[in-house]
Amino acid sequence: MLMKTKKEPCGGNHRVPFELPQPVGAGCMVSPIVAELNGKSSTPQIPTSSRLGSIGKHQVVLTGIDTLSLTAGGVGSPSTWLIEQQEIWNQYHNDYEFGDEYMCIEMDNLWWELYPHGSNPYKFQLRNDEVGFIKVWNTEKWSSGVTGKQQVHITFYSKHLHQHTKETLILSVKQLLGNLFDNVNHIDIQVSRVDLHSDVTNGTNMLSYEEVSSSISRSKVRNHYFENDELLLTENELKFLTPPCDNNKGGQKLTLPVAIVEKLMKMYDNQVNVGVSQIIKKKELETAYFGKQGSDIWGKCYNKTKQILTKNDDDTPLLWEQNGWNGTDVVVRTEFSMRRGFLKQLDNGKYVTLDGLLDNVDKIWIYLTDKWLRLVEEVKDNNTTWSKITNFWMMVQQSFKEVSNTIIRKKKYDGKVNQLWKQGIGCISQMIAIGMNGNDDIMFLKSTIMAVKNTLSQQEFDGEYYSRRQHLGIA
Repeated sequence: MLMKTKKEPCGGNHRVPFELPQPVGAGCMVSPIVAELNGKSSTPQIPTSSRLGSIGKHQVVLTGIDTLSLTAGGVGSPSTWLIEQQEIWNQYHNDYEFGDEYMCIEMDNLWWELYPHGSNPYKFQLRNDEVGFIKVWNTEKWSSGVTGKQQVHITFYSKHLHQHTKETLILSVKQLLGNLFDNVNHIDIQVSRVDLHSDVTNGTNMLSYEEVSSSISRSKVRNHYFENDELLLTENELKFLTPPCDNNKGGQKLTLPVAIVEKLMKMYDNQVNVGVSQIIKKKELETAYFGKQGSDIWGKCYNKTKQILTKNDDDTPLLWEQNGWNGTDVVVRTEFSMRRGFLKQLDNGKYVTLDGLLDNVDKIWIYLTDKWLRLVEEVKDNNTTWSKITNFWMMVQQSFKEVSNTIIRKKKYDGKVNQLWKQGIGCISQMIAIGMNGNDDIMFLKSTIMAVKNTLSQQEFDGEYYSRRQHLGIA
């Protein structure tokens, strides 16, 4: 695989430039995804989530994995390619000066930016904004990472995850790791963090403060997680705990049998909390958090409709539409973030491996939405298990009854292109207004237009756009 350290010309593959956005009122830029769908006569594939039905104003319009961090390693050796590259990468680390452009390398037919520094205990860091972030162990100390089985750490971004089904995601992960290990069959691939989400419509409004406050969770006091929450004390155990304790004669300290201690700890760990942990609210509620952010398990409900506008997200609304979204309803995303410490304690660590996680997403989701957190109509103080869940939460619970296939798609940039177009035109217009010698100085305007045209043409010849696409990870 080739190393690229200098800008190169784009070559002779010229394309007709896209049509610039028209002024407001004269039309609008149509998303390439919409244009592609309009040009197809066949009905688009509908994910399973759209077949789950609806309850009133609530409908599941998207489910999936939002973030996935993995560690990979073990007794496997580093690949020959990685060993060869380390010498070059070390030299780049030594020669880099602050302000220099990051080096781009090609791996798995994708361009990655190489950071000029590592992140302990990893020697090298690579980033592709369309795929994710990779940290790699020092190949000269590769054996020191065998015990932890984490010579490589990868975080995949949402935009990449939503392009894959379960099967293609596993293949994609192993193909990428194949560039770093000599044999991917000799390594363990484990989940470091995973975020699961469900997008459910909620009519014209976001969830209210009262709705998120009527919640029952195990967010604050839980350190351990059990599949079976039923507690049954034997007659002798109850007698043992009932005062007066006849086994505490002579002023000796009460010594509890191990079995009773375990049950008491289980009872403690299974306590529940009522209400939300933290909220973000402006005119209306925007985000409700459950649990401590950064802990082994925490969740949140937030207004996804508002977020996509802020982030110029073109893809998510189109996915919603193909799953039945009417284009106007507020979509609330319920999301859970889990780390390996939590996954290890579910079903004896069955879900820590990548295969185990992807094969059991539905089971994990049921536990999260039935045992760990529930939004209810009214909290029954005498018995929280009797509290009836809301219609919204009923749809959330049903989201992963079947592991839905996400719509495979390619990232589009209409929103970002429009944003950059407005910013660029605004800056150039401001420069022209300042540089004109008078209100009627049309010559300065014409000279600016010519200068812009010449500069953009020269940048194509110099390979500027190709270089930028490398750093963006889309070349």
